[in-house]
Amino acid sequence: MKFLDWFTGKKKVEGDVSIQKLHPESKIPPHAKVTDSEVKPVTVLPISTNLQSKAINQKITAPLAKITELVGAAGKKKLGYWAVVFILINSILGSSLFYLPSQGVLSSGAASIIAWIIIFIIATWMMLYIGELITTYPSSGGTYEFCKRAYGRFGSFSAGWLIWLAGNFGMALNIVAAAEYFIPGSPQGGVLILRISFALVWIIALNFMAFRGIDAGTTMLLVFGVIATFVLLLMTFPSFIDFNGILQGTFKSPFNPAFMQPFFQGVGGIGFFAGLGLSLFLISEAFLGFETITYLANEVKEPKKLHKPLIVAMIICGVLMSLYIFSSLGTVRYGDYVQDARPFAVQALNTMGQKGQDIVVFGMYLMIIGAAAAWPITGGRLIQAMAKDKLFITQLAVLHPKHKSPHRAVYFQTLAISLFTFVLFRGYYVAWKDPYRTVYLIYVLLSLLVIGIVLMTVPILRRKDPLTERPFKAPFGTIGPIVLTLFFAVLVGNWIMIEHAVATTIISLTVSFIFVGVPFYFMVEMFFNPDAIRQMNEKLSFFSVLFERVFYPFSIRRKLLKEMGDIRGKVILEHGCSVGILTEKLAQRVGPEGKIIATDFSLHKVQKADKRTKNLAHVTVHHHPDLKEFSLPLTEKVDGIISVGMLSYMQKPEQILKSMAEHVKIGGEIVFLDFDKFFYIIPNVKWVQSDAQLIGIFKRAGFDVQVERKNGLLWKYINVFGVRV
Repeated sequence: MKFLDWFTGKKKVEGDVSIQKLHPESKIPPHAKVTDSEVKPVTVLPISTNLQSKAINQKITAPLAKITELVGAAGKKKLGYWAVVFILINSILGSSLFYLPSQGVLSSGAASIIAWIIIFIIATWMMLYIGELITTYPSSGGTYEFCKRAYGRFGSFSAGWLIWLAGNFGMALNIVAAAEYFIPGSPQGGVLILRISFALVWIIALNFMAFRGIDAGTTMLLVFGVIATFVLLLMTFPSFIDFNGILQGTFKSPFNPAFMQPFFQGVGGIGFFAGLGLSLFLISEAFLGFETITYLANEVKEPKKLHKPLIVAMIICGVLMSLYIFSSLGTVRYGDYVQDARPFAVQALNTMGQKGQDIVVFGMYLMIIGAAAAWPITGGRLIQAMAKDKLFITQLAVLHPKHKSPHRAVYFQTLAISLFTFVLFRGYYVAWKDPYRTVYLIYVLLSLLVIGIVLMTVPILRRKDPLTERPFKAPFGTIGPIVLTLFFAVLVGNWIMIEHAVATTIISLTVSFIFVGVPFYFMVEMFFNPDAIRQMNEKLSFFSVLFERVFYPFSIRRKLLKEMGDIRGKVILEHGCSVGILTEKLAQRVGPEGKIIATDFSLHKVQKADKRTKNLAHVTVHHHPDLKEFSLPLTEKVDGIISVGMLSYMQKPEQILKSMAEHVKIGGEIVFLDFDKFFYIIPNVKWVQSDAQLIGIFKRAGFDVQVERKNGLLWKYINVFGVRV
């Protein structure tokens, strides 16, 4: 795949990646948060009989009327209005200051201030629709929750996958930027090793805070929000007022309008509007980070009023950021802006001297870390939400008994973020041309795609859930999200026209990362979705015949038959006969005076097994598609049960086993064989991984069993054997 070539250094990004500057020390951006999910009860307003009748005729339902299990644990403390505002300020501003101003100036010079004003006006408009979503569906599932309600199962997974990719890339960019700040020098040899070590320390530290629970995590974000506000104000005011001069009895301003001349400075001969559009695209990450609060909606005192701090925080960020950009344009020369990796440090030196610069640089370092701090919290919740919906590995949905955090999801995220960060460091090691900008552009494309998907849930959910109470309803709910989505699409199109070679390569890499999720989706579907399980088994029944010796080697068959004991003349139920491989052997063992009742949920496999045993009068093969209970009518009790590979398919294992037990004679032998740790990496469903849990489920169903595990060629075998009691 293309992204693998890129990862190993074989694939190079074509074209001039940075338009002009592309200083090797340039860096940072960041966000696209998420996690868990829960569904809140809906309040249905009184409606007339005619409306009720119309709703019934149109089959309109209100999914929120169902109260489902909450995903994620609520913290002991609830976030107030200003706490939410400062958390948003940290998430939004944390990364914007470092990398984005120079990107805007590179594309359109001082005219980039117009782009900053426009992007935050657009962002504030967008918050109206996010405000409607978050107040209508407050949960710890955040933006994923909105997508889950609007789109089908595959759409939900796709949205979650995109959010997960963007969030991991965003945090990786922040962590690498902080490492480069803290450990300057050429990214080779010892410096690179130190940076990687530094990054790992921070990844572990920030994920540890997420592991400790929501209270610790939100407190950390709140503190970083205050720091971000302080640093921004510290850099802005001295650019307009010389405080040292005031103390000495004179008033003067370091701000020099001449630095902003000429006002527009495009690169490569592009026109004003094209340059402004490119600036808008490159700084579009500036308002990202708002999604953090969508995953903390359950931790807020008044979730139905969340639209207010959301909109206010975006306006504050827009005003502060625009003022800062304007102040920097009048205190940093154009040449320094496009050639220095840290123009804000140049600004601090010009306005506050060396000590002021040291303070600002350290404050910026904290802001970068603060920007990265939100994703471990939201990322863990995203994974937990998807796991709860059986769209990710379900074992990751477990909450820590003490901290009530999705600790397994946090562990998983620690490894994932480390991998994404390594990808970026790898770019420096194999000498990509500006690896930071390459990954940043991938991140921007993913984030804009996510934003478009989330915005479109507004008109979709208004149509799907017309009866759901909406504490805040945004204006132009149908056309507004479409206009915003098209606006971002135009920005991407303008970027493609200007940076054609670079854009083509970046888009191909982005698509490669997206499509990695497709096989993963089918894998989780095969584990947890009964319909998908049946459909896939129907399609793969032919391969079951070809590879029967791989799936059921002779040694395993002999062991199964040995565990059943002497079954001559007995009635045996084979649950999950597949294509009849074991059925023939069982028929020989029971003899003509015995009976084999074989079942499978795949019609194609049943047909193949029936054809395979058509000359055996004492064998009957039945299609049993139900994976939630055993409903095959039997005219007599059986002497034993043998089953291969069916435990993990059972959607309600205890219920199925209990109904089976009713058809087994007391003392009847049972043998269940299943698999775990496929390729010694991928786990099976959670409940088959624990011997104690397996024994407990069988015991409650009426069986006394033992469990043995054995290593195979490509997986581990689980052998459950015992008797009916």
